[in-house]
Amino acid sequence: MIRRYGVPLLVNLLIGIPAIVVVLCARWYAAYGHCGLEDIERPDLDGCSYHDIDHSGPILVVLVVTGLFVLLLVLLADVLLPLSRRRPLRPWLLTLPAVLLPYVLLNRGVA
Repeated sequence: MIRRYGVPLLVNLLIGIPAIVVVLCARWYAAYGHCGLEDIERPDLDGCSYHDIDHSGPILVVLVVTGLFVLLLVLLADVLLPLSRRRPLRPWLLTLPAVLLPYVLLNRGVA
């Protein structure tokens, strides 16, 4: 049982390392990416500054690039490689949520 799920779990944990960047960029963009130059004067928006407006473009680019990279890793490791080796997909897909575990552990350590 451990052998059957051990390798998929380890692979998905390793995929979770670059997924940390994806989650951090997505959280930042959800909080500050909506700001534009016209929002600077609005009193009802607290979090909009020139710094946020200036960084929203590069953060979006990093989010898209790293998101596509992580998606490619997941497709390769969890779908294509097991299928090419005629192995069952079940252990790989059941351990897929472990991709988020490094972010959760990092977030717990910081807080």
